Amino acid sequence: MDHNTARVERLGEELLRAWDEPSSLSEMEQKIRRWVLWLGGVMLRLWLKWEEGRYPPKEKACPHCQGKARYQRQRAGTLHTMLGTLGYRRAYYTCEQCHHGHYPLDERLGLRPNQMSAELERLAGLVGVQTAFGKGSRLFEELTFIRLSDHSLDKSAQTYGREVEQQEQQWQAEAADQATQLKRKREVRPVRRLYGALDGALVHLRGDGDNPWRELKIGAWFQAKGQSPRTPDGKWRIQAENITYYADFCEAATFGQLLWATGLQRQADQTVELIFIGDGAAWIWRLVEEYFPQAIQIVDWFHACEYLTKVAQHAFSVTQERQAWLTAVRTALWKGQLDRVIEACQPYVQPQRKPEDDPAQQAVTYFSNNRQRMDYPTYRANGYQIGSGTIESAAKQIVAQRMKVTGAIWNLESARFVAKARAAFLSNQWHLVAARRTHLDRAA
Repeated sequence: MDHNTARVERLGEELLRAWDEPSSLSEMEQKIRRWVLWLGGVMLRLWLKWEEGRYPPKEKACPHCQGKARYQRQRAGTLHTMLGTLGYRRAYYTCEQCHHGHYPLDERLGLRPNQMSAELERLAGLVGVQTAFGKGSRLFEELTFIRLSDHSLDKSAQTYGREVEQQEQQWQAEAADQATQLKRKREVRPVRRLYGALDGALVHLRGDGDNPWRELKIGAWFQAKGQSPRTPDGKWRIQAENITYYADFCEAATFGQLLWATGLQRQADQTVELIFIGDGAAWIWRLVEEYFPQAIQIVDWFHACEYLTKVAQHAFSVTQERQAWLTAVRTALWKGQLDRVIEACQPYVQPQRKPEDDPAQQAVTYFSNNRQRMDYPTYRANGYQIGSGTIESAAKQIVAQRMKVTGAIWNLESARFVAKARAAFLSNQWHLVAARRTHLDRAA
């Protein structure tokens, strides 16, 4: 046993003698965790001191103009880290030419005086995109012994959302640059089959007048494996994989630019088979036709069936008759017999009612307008997915599970960036955003 190990053991024995006799293992674990946190803070301060060195150079190159920067003095700083709030000292230099000051240690290690460290920000943001900020603040302290306000969690989550937006803006700039796209086409090997999907979900916003609900538009790119069932009532075995999500509060035209830029990142323009699945909303098909006219357009099977269910509910009061009609019409739709489907709905149209209040008229219009997107026998024969469960899952995970938590009323800015951050998390991109955060701070 070396000298340092013996000293650590003696310190541990003295600490244990100072504690009262524990009443449970849980109490022992909590005390040890707090002690490890304190010891980690001591080690981090020592490590920073070691990295700074005892004798700073008299001169350094200025990071702003590459001129000659002279050492002035040691300055104190404060860091908020996963090991607590720590004080440290480091050398401060000023440039003779541009007169800017800088801290070489801060720049080299990406230190953020008086702010959250990159690691603390990463974990705080991760909690912030998972649960309500107030609840997340209590959970974070319980797990880490580090106290952060709900505002800090909100700020961290928004920071990651802003980072996502910056990446999206870079993609949009690249999408508009012909040389970049030619280079990408030469170097990237596209996938054989890729799916795209779009949807919208309402979020409650503060200070938005008489209509406080605003649509968050959501997109997804993904691949899929498995086959559709042989009958409408069979078991679905299709599973989406390699999913990436994106989201924003904006008009459809603006969202189209994001659709195009994110699509190029997934080689959607070069994919052998590009397939879009949607619920029939006009804005979705307009964007698909504008940016990806070569794509196969499929109306989600389950949304189409919902129109038939509404007709059956209004047309038949007897359960057996209702079910018999619904089974026959769904089978016709499954076989791609659109004329039979439309003819089956027409007898129940009520001309005296407004079209928007008449389920049968809505169904006739819906199936007539989307006829070319409902060739389900061909889609199944080709092994295409015909359900939009992936994008519906995105709306549920981004909006229903996070944005619509009990009592949540959002500021537009917070809602927008938290939605973007959560989309990145659900796309398994959190570590990539975190890497950009560290890189940007080092380069600042």
